[in-house]
Amino acid sequence: MVRRWRFRLHVCLLLMLLAGLVPAARAGLEVALVVSQRTGPHGVFAQNFSRAAASLGHRVVDAGSLDEGLDDVALARADLVIASGEAALAAVLRLHPRPTLAVMLGRARFENIRRSHADRPLSAVTLDQPAERQLRLLQAVMPDAQRAGILFGPERLGAESFERAAEALQIDLVERVVSDESGLMKQLEAVLRECDGLIALPDALLSTPVSVRSILLTSYRYQRPIIAFSRAYVEAGALAAIFTTPEQAAADLIAWLRTQDGGRVELPPVSGPASFEIAVNRQVARALGINVASDEELLRFIATGVRR
Repeated sequence: MVRRWRFRLHVCLLLMLLAGLVPAARAGLEVALVVSQRTGPHGVFAQNFSRAAASLGHRVVDAGSLDEGLDDVALARADLVIASGEAALAAVLRLHPRPTLAVMLGRARFENIRRSHADRPLSAVTLDQPAERQLRLLQAVMPDAQRAGILFGPERLGAESFERAAEALQIDLVERVVSDESGLMKQLEAVLRECDGLIALPDALLSTPVSVRSILLTSYRYQRPIIAFSRAYVEAGALAAIFTTPEQAAADLIAWLRTQDGGRVELPPVSGPASFEIAVNRQVARALGINVASDEELLRFIATGVRR
């Protein structure tokens, strides 16, 4: 009898010791999701993200949209707030100071908002492609290109990154700054006279419908191809574009979310997308007399810098 009780006591002590050494599994994060719009790209992103995040054990709460209003309670108790789009981010930041990650917006628009909320736990995965990736697309579609033209808005956002990337890729950068709409044509023509192809950026001043139309028409008149940032730009007349889809943006965010174990959220540094795809307007290529390689070859060169 004594031996039996001693055995049970030893088992209990062993179980207590193991319980102290092995921590209990942490619960998933409470993630509040706010979208600028229910439809379109933001809706596609939300559907893909919510489905994948739930499969990781996190609880994704629909915290509203700009049209329907925001769920104040869900935002107040969230471990992490995901804001899809500029409007959603601005609305979220007027409420509770929860760790917030912005997605589906450009770097320039994010930085404008962040300056007004310097004390908030805030970061972003923006849609802006890395400078090297954009310059490589120009080299991929025009192997003989030596001079890349680029227009910057008044803040010259990203200029240093492009200058470093151009130096690394041994390509000359022909750059001008457009301070306002009235100065667009003068600076655009100055760049087009000197470059082999133009890199179009999603700057707020340079990506309005009026600006895009002027850039497209003038570039075609100078017979200079445009490397753009969206499929719509390519359909309108740019030669090629490199961009990230809502599905890819969701997948990139899920990859980061896998690094979070349910404890205190550690926001990533502001960065561009990891995933991307390209679009090529081959009718424009024929009109400009450019023989563009297949999409597969272009993607391989962008990823590796090596031609087959």
